[in-house]
Amino acid sequence: MDKQIITIDGPSGSGKTTIGKLLAKDLNLTFFSSGAVYRVITKHYLETKTLNFENLDILSTDPIEFKIDKKHYFEEDLYSPEINEKSSELAQQLEIRTIVENILKFIYDSSRNGLVIEGRDMGSVVFPNSKNKIYLDSSKKLRSKRRMSQSNNIETEEDLTNRDQRDSSREHSPLVIPDGAIVIENNEVTIDEVVNKIKESLELP
Repeated sequence: MDKQIITIDGPSGSGKTTIGKLLAKDLNLTFFSSGAVYRVITKHYLETKTLNFENLDILSTDPIEFKIDKKHYFEEDLYSPEINEKSSELAQQLEIRTIVENILKFIYDSSRNGLVIEGRDMGSVVFPNSKNKIYLDSSKKLRSKRRMSQSNNIETEEDLTNRDQRDSSREHSPLVIPDGAIVIENNEVTIDEVVNKIKESLELP
């Protein structure tokens, strides 16, 4: 890989998106959340009742804008309890994961300087050769608090527990700590402290 690739894996609510965006900004890299692709495929499925489509185009990564065939999808379209639940189910299907993996590699290839990407299997499966792998974790109580805030109190601690179970036990690409990853506990620390700790651990060109 010629361009920089930094993977951030970890469970829901561990702060991957917030930390990833700040890190990418500091390093002048593109940021992308892999969950957005699963969510837009899920949104399309819920509207059309099919997983078949001809083209999926990424028109913008910030703010997120997708186009599936002739339909446009924006970031604000991709968050609802129904999408949360169904996207986690669809993500267990190997053919869906393969489609998403190819899209994520295209995003990396299309990035100008490189990519900071967050998800559940970025360092273990999608970009296993990355020299900079981060595994971000937090206590379940804190992760639940963050998710409830992000979802306007729609997503409960029980929902988080169920998602953790699905992510860690699915047959294809389960959530694991990638080989060679730096594990960071995002609990009683500030965002800046986490970002600085990650930057100190990076192997940069």
